[in-house]
Amino acid sequence: MIGYISCLISFILCAIIYTKMVKREEPSTLGKKSIVPVALGFVSPILTFILMILVRLMIVRIVGGSVSTRVQSPLIRSLAKAFFGAGLPEEIVKMLLALLAVSIVKPKNVYTYALMFIGVGFGFTALEEILYGVDNDLFSLARIPGFALHMVFDMIMGVNFGLARFKKKQGKGGTSLLVLAALILPILWHTIYDAATVDNEGLKSESDIALILALLIDIGSIVLQFVLLSKFKKKSKELCQMEF
Repeated sequence: MIGYISCLISFILCAIIYTKMVKREEPSTLGKKSIVPVALGFVSPILTFILMILVRLMIVRIVGGSVSTRVQSPLIRSLAKAFFGAGLPEEIVKMLLALLAVSIVKPKNVYTYALMFIGVGFGFTALEEILYGVDNDLFSLARIPGFALHMVFDMIMGVNFGLARFKKKQGKGGTSLLVLAALILPILWHTIYDAATVDNEGLKSESDIALILALLIDIGSIVLQFVLLSKFKKKSKELCQMEF
């Protein structure tokens, strides 16, 4: 029961933040279309699961077994599991769905462009919480403080892709670093976060160092989540003025 309540809390918090973001759009153009990326994001965990299976089959085919059986180092195992099991497939699927939302909604500025990615992150969170956050009450409660992490991962992606598009339309060039940031930063943060927390091999052996690392990465990510959300809010007017 507690797990379902925690999921509901996370969903409500994400919905409040996303709704406020949509309302800050100047001039307002999204309206009901703001549901498009959320709806696409809601199916992204299912597509991610399919991609994860394909990735695992590819790894088994290439290395002749799973990462867990082939790699001795707990740190490398943790990073590999986090990268191939979440960081890479989840962010790639969400990126593709966000770009699909962009093609449907056709945002006119960087802010609205970023909202397409954030909306997908919101939709992803809504279903992921139900799939992974209801079986363990303690685990589900611990997930609440990081409720907007997926939205922030995709916000980083959306803002950088949007800025790259804006610069290209303006003929200013210098878009390569923005595209790389859009692709690499969310995957890197996601991978490090999962490697230190849910995929941390050291926690299974009750390592004190692993526990300290998990707490530092978890708390640091939660704090950074709110810092970036606040920064995005402060820059909303400026990003809205960056029209394509």
